[in-house]
Amino acid sequence: MFFELKNIGAIKQAKVKLGKLTVICGPNNTGKTYITYSLYGLLSHLREKPLSRFLRAASSYFKPIFKSIDKDKLYAEFKEKGIIRLDLKEAEKDLNNVVTLLSQLYTEKLKDIFSANADELAEAQFKIVGIDDIVFDYSKTFELKTSKYDAVKEKQSRFLEINLHSTIQNKWLIDFIIDDALFEFFLFKDFPNPFILTAERAGIQLFQKELESDWGRNALTTSRPFELKENVARLALPIAKNIDFVRDSDVVINSNSFLTKPELTTYIEDILGVQYEIVDGRKVVRDKTTLHALPCYMSSTSVRALFDLHLWLKHQAQKGDLLFLDEPELNLHPKNQLKMARLLVKLINNGINVFITTHSDYLIKEFNNMLMLANDFPEKAALMNELGYTPDDVLHAEDFNAYIAHTDGTISLAEIDKYGIKQSGFDDTIVQINKTSNKLVSAIEVQRITRINEFSTTNYADKRIQYNELRG
Repeated sequence: MFFELKNIGAIKQAKVKLGKLTVICGPNNTGKTYITYSLYGLLSHLREKPLSRFLRAASSYFKPIFKSIDKDKLYAEFKEKGIIRLDLKEAEKDLNNVVTLLSQLYTEKLKDIFSANADELAEAQFKIVGIDDIVFDYSKTFELKTSKYDAVKEKQSRFLEINLHSTIQNKWLIDFIIDDALFEFFLFKDFPNPFILTAERAGIQLFQKELESDWGRNALTTSRPFELKENVARLALPIAKNIDFVRDSDVVINSNSFLTKPELTTYIEDILGVQYEIVDGRKVVRDKTTLHALPCYMSSTSVRALFDLHLWLKHQAQKGDLLFLDEPELNLHPKNQLKMARLLVKLINNGINVFITTHSDYLIKEFNNMLMLANDFPEKAALMNELGYTPDDVLHAEDFNAYIAHTDGTISLAEIDKYGIKQSGFDDTIVQINKTSNKLVSAIEVQRITRINEFSTTNYADKRIQYNELRG
């Protein structure tokens, strides 16, 4: 399944397929963030508002979504037997129409995702394509429990049975429940639960005290998705979500993520040499060497930028979630950029999907190294141990989708071979700076050689003076 974007900000046309690890690299102002925000907005909205409610949001869509099913017959059987039995093979015929309708309605919502004027996105298009490529597995069991109904599909069965929790006679509500259950079965697994950290994350930490104030809470409440008010600063949905996470940090720490490996939950603290703490609702950073503690807003930019990622990994992440991370290299030393690349690959090998945008050649080169680890070669285990790699650091090409954003508003899928990404978008710049360095070195060397030649043609006294000058 692909996502197609047209005329969204700097993006003229883009086609993106999510992998376990999806990377978009390229020059500034080529639309990488527009792609990120568009994808995050869709997933966030669907997770908070199931498809059936989303599609019925406009009055013109208060009608059944899956139309191949004879719902009058189902309603009659329900009144007689008290159970709803759906033929999933019949419902599957409607999926193209469902995602087409979803695409149309989400396109209309883009202005709210970006908190932009409708005119700025008048020509925008967002499409979900390739639903026909999905092969649905009817051999496994499926269970869904909600506040209104339970749905069960037995192994090797093509029928989904729905049991309502209360006596419901409203036909429209039953239609709603049917559509909701079908969406959960067919599509929900392809729309993972998203979490985003934008490039503004370090700056947001600076205003923790203001965000915790009554003014901050009231202002941000009015800035939630699709309910923006004119007198509140305009915030794109991902940034508003970042702010919400910062405000709710003291609540977040009351739960635990599914990750159990200490090397994952403390990884960021280890590479930065700090310990993150929440004390009386305030974020505190403690130096592991000196044990000196500072409020988060007084710590270094790199430390601030990764605090929320640490909290999410330790306390909130769940298997199958999708982490959107704008510029993971933000304010990191090259050595730590390499460690960040390893963390991202460890995450996908432990059940968390990752989507990043980057300008870092260090990240890309380390991804290439981990792609090469997927090859078989002599003494592989010994070499991995020597270089400090573990099995969790192996990146398989089938899990990795890399795209290059171009200045004309398009993106292209990067070719990957056994040595990694063939063209990252950074190569031309690296070649150019090397050429510049070589020319400067050559110019300096020519001057030095010329002076040595001049030295060899002068008399002894002059040679002695020049020799001392050359030696400094």
